Amino acid sequence: MTDELKERFQQLVADPPPPTAVPSEAVFARVRTVRRRRTTGVAVLAAAAVAVVAVVAGNLTDIHSNPPISNPPSPTITTPAIAQIGATVALVPTLKGRTLTMKVTVSGTVLAPKDPESGADAPKDTSFVNLSLRTEEGYGDGTLRGGSDGGAMTCDGAKTRRTGTETYTLLTAPHTFTKAGTFKFVYRIHYCGPKGAFKVEKSVPIVVS
Repeated sequence: MTDELKERFQQLVADPPPPTAVPSEAVFARVRTVRRRRTTGVAVLAAAAVAVVAVVAGNLTDIHSNPPISNPPSPTITTPAIAQIGATVALVPTLKGRTLTMKVTVSGTVLAPKDPESGADAPKDTSFVNLSLRTEEGYGDGTLRGGSDGGAMTCDGAKTRRTGTETYTLLTAPHTFTKAGTFKFVYRIHYCGPKGAFKVEKSVPIVVS
């Protein structure tokens, strides 16, 4: 190193250039710069969070946070079922010795028969058994038994539905068997339906000792 260079180096060491700012201010400036960067980052994150909340809130329909229904299902309309035309018969026999009493229960939905002359339906207060055209019963021991007759009624033009039930004791009972044995009791009742008259039949064995 030449003497000239040594001299310059010594001058620089002995007399360094003045600082451009106070050291504490420079440090504080760096801190403020870092804080500004952090604050900017937080603001960006906050704005993004607000945007997400706004999107989610826009997809909610009520305070319960239920998702929106874009295509709600159409309400189901149920049509009341129409009762089928028909009738059932239940028989309850009571045998004391050789004497039989028969209780019959008839129920269902039928068409009201009409008066052939006036064309009017059977009255609304007509009992369910009396809506029939006729009944028949037999005790299975060879004796002749009739039943009941509905009179001059017809199924022609019958359209009015009637639903009901009725329990009654046969007028032909009590019936007394003359000998022991097993006999077949048969009950029949005739009603009006869409295709005219139809028959419902029920039987029960009677064991006589």
